[in-house]
Amino acid sequence: MVTADGRVTLVCSEFEKMATQEICDPSVHIEAYPVWIYIEDYAFEGMTREVQPDLNRTFRMAAEFTPRERPVCVGIQSRWITYDACCFLRELFGSEQFTDCSGLLAEARLIKTPREIDVLRHNAKLAELAIYKTMKATVPGMTHAGLHAYFHRACLELAPDLTAVSQSHTFGSRIAPAWMPRETPLMRGDIVRLDGGPYTNGYKSDLEQADAVGNYTLPEREELYAALWRGYEWGIRHIGPGVRMCDIFRGVEQAIGMRDYVHGHFGHSISCGISGEEAPFIAPEETRVFEPGMVMCFETPFYSSRRHTCNIEDTFVVTENGIELFSHASPSLYI
Repeated sequence: MVTADGRVTLVCSEFEKMATQEICDPSVHIEAYPVWIYIEDYAFEGMTREVQPDLNRTFRMAAEFTPRERPVCVGIQSRWITYDACCFLRELFGSEQFTDCSGLLAEARLIKTPREIDVLRHNAKLAELAIYKTMKATVPGMTHAGLHAYFHRACLELAPDLTAVSQSHTFGSRIAPAWMPRETPLMRGDIVRLDGGPYTNGYKSDLEQADAVGNYTLPEREELYAALWRGYEWGIRHIGPGVRMCDIFRGVEQAIGMRDYVHGHFGHSISCGISGEEAPFIAPEETRVFEPGMVMCFETPFYSSRRHTCNIEDTFVVTENGIELFSHASPSLYI
């Protein structure tokens, strides 16, 4: 609960309270509610435990810190809130008091603090190393599942403190992410697109790079990658403070120069939201300009069961004079 005067109250379970205190600023007031677990630190005589806590109780507790001397406008993230929770909040505050604050929160996350930039830079570099190590180890006969497991191990070795690993790889003619990878062997000439990386401190990483298994592939796939690289190079040269995102989109599209190649965007903000891709997007109608402190992912993707899947993606922060690349994509499908 964040009130208009800037006071912050965080409602969490007793089970999470100690970890919450360790990472929160001392100015944040923490209120904890009991769960079904017995925790001696919070036990008292005559206490009872619910089988599962009433999740609406957290909203009641938060409401206690809401000023009631004047009409209150309550912001929610409509995309993520459950139907039951929404109904309860309408009963608690009234249907006229709601607004979707998703855009406001996205704006608040858009310009990163120096610490956030450090964490995102660190994550991107770890992701780049994990991708490179996995590419070096990829050989014909290696299975999709084996490569998936190798990437996970590489992330864990590089970042023992990771909080999660993102993996949305594609293999050969399969254009769907291999979230449940098969024991299908890789063939010489297949294109493997590695996508993801480790998360640390609750922040994401999102890099992509493609490579040819056995250091060979068909000429048409080489030509495809070269076209995507032209777009990538153009974008990296022209992105900077004050430049409109829609202008970068159009320029990248023209530099790639492939007829009928239609893509929704060529990059996005990255932060700590639930979704991996956050606004603003480097998209045809986005007139927002790049600003110092924005951390974004720039990508030029192409998916095909015939030509296989390629994506060139890097993470950068916008500076006062240009951009600082956290990672450096390869101009070649070969290592």
